[in-house]
Amino acid sequence: MNTEKEIALIHEELQNMNKKIDRIYNVLIGDEEMKIEGLVDKVSQHDKYIQKQKLLIAKYSGIATGMGILGGIIVQLVMKLIL
Repeated sequence: MNTEKEIALIHEELQNMNKKIDRIYNVLIGDEEMKIEGLVDKVSQHDKYIQKQKLLIAKYSGIATGMGILGGIIVQLVMKLIL
């Protein structure tokens, strides 16, 4: 093989690698012009959703605990009034 063919093959291979790197970048980061959301943004959105769900579950658990305590106190007061 002569040098010019080798250079042409190397150039073609570099172009193919550049296309592959661009595709990987678009998948990870996304493309604003094409309105394509990347994996980084999706993971961030899911993380925010999970944090909101954890906070919501903690609130409901606190409310349920408080209502259970209040209900127990009311039952004890009623029992004292009856007996």
